[in-house]
Amino acid sequence: MELREFHQRIYGKFKNQLYVLESTWDSFRPITKVGWNGQEFIMDVDQYTQNFFSPFYGYESLEQKQLCLKLIEQTELSEAIELQNPIDFWRWTKEQNVKWWNDRPVVFLDSCVSRDNQDWKKYLKYLGQKPKTLRRPFRGKSTRRLLPK
Repeated sequence: MELREFHQRIYGKFKNQLYVLESTWDSFRPITKVGWNGQEFIMDVDQYTQNFFSPFYGYESLEQKQLCLKLIEQTELSEAIELQNPIDFWRWTKEQNVKWWNDRPVVFLDSCVSRDNQDWKKYLKYLGQKPKTLRRPFRGKSTRRLLPK
């Protein structure tokens, strides 16, 4: 199992299925994707948590639950490689729903997440990064090459 640590959580990938380490459950849990919800990065687990009264709540079936318990026993958690950049994380997960947002790719958790300029600034502040585009207006009649930096 390949392991990555992203925003203080350990994620694993086994046979193109994503898993997250749930310390309260003492096992891995299957997830669909990790995306931006407008305030932070969260996991999409709706597919596995639809029936609250199911004995396999959070998994999908008995086989999936047994596989997750087996994976926690066989996996060395200290081998997780830390990823700070969400773009690197989404490349690792091979996420297909990457959308371009102003100057960088983002995976939105759902279509209801606001995409206006103020939310983009909040996203950059959350990541601790600066915009990649030039946002300085051109003042004067000289060329940009002659402007002071």
